[in-house]
Amino acid sequence: MPHAENPPTRVADRVEPRRTAPTAAERARTILQFASSVVVDVPGIDLVNRPGIPPLVNCAGLPDGAVAVLVEASSPLHRVVALARTEEVPAELEAVDVAPVAVPQRIRARAHAHGRLTLLPSEGTERIAQLFPRRPAAGHALLRLELDHLAVEDLWGSDCCIDLDAFARAEPDPVAADEASLLQHLAAAHPEQLALLGARALDRPSGRHAWPGPIGALDSVQPVALDRFGLRVRLIGTGAQLLDARFEYHHPVSCPDELPEAMHRLFAGLRHP
Repeated sequence: MPHAENPPTRVADRVEPRRTAPTAAERARTILQFASSVVVDVPGIDLVNRPGIPPLVNCAGLPDGAVAVLVEASSPLHRVVALARTEEVPAELEAVDVAPVAVPQRIRARAHAHGRLTLLPSEGTERIAQLFPRRPAAGHALLRLELDHLAVEDLWGSDCCIDLDAFARAEPDPVAADEASLLQHLAAAHPEQLALLGARALDRPSGRHAWPGPIGALDSVQPVALDRFGLRVRLIGTGAQLLDARFEYHHPVSCPDELPEAMHRLFAGLRHP
């Protein structure tokens, strides 16, 4: 919920403001691991009937900052990297994230990376299950993408050169794996509370200033993104007007189990501004 000032958090002997947003590196880590679709391309090599798009893959950040890429063992991409043996294969990665709830301008984020592919050592079903617990291990193989460049454009803004050391230290958002089902539940079961969030957003000076044109009736308010720090909704006007508004939780959450209380406090605050 909006508030005048963030209470400070004491860390060791210094006082720092409470964080209310993910870092660029954390956003990148989350997008790469939970994007709606990811493709890895090897420029100059026909990976399946060009000019068609390269095959879809899944990826996850590794502790050293490289990216594990899960591919079908029979895929041309895996064969190209395997034939290269110890040589690195230049590659490009594109990730696109789409809102799980139907809204105008549904693409929420894009990530673009350049790097070098090799076979990931110690690959096997156990390693795949560890890195990709929601994906089948049979018939798949692991590649390693050593990053040279990483950029992200999302609802928070654009970061054209994410620090790769910061990316190595970052963790994905702890509620990202459950975000899609949570947003779909909000859209289906809580339209009244979402409408209250939309009205509250337009009551703010910043909301009135940002809303395109005269403030009229809202056609709908839909949840568009959710993370450990707060909820973002999209206001949709009858005249194709769009405005995103973000509401912070009272405290950031550390796991999905803490979200019900955070959401309860957020909605309770609407009744007691």
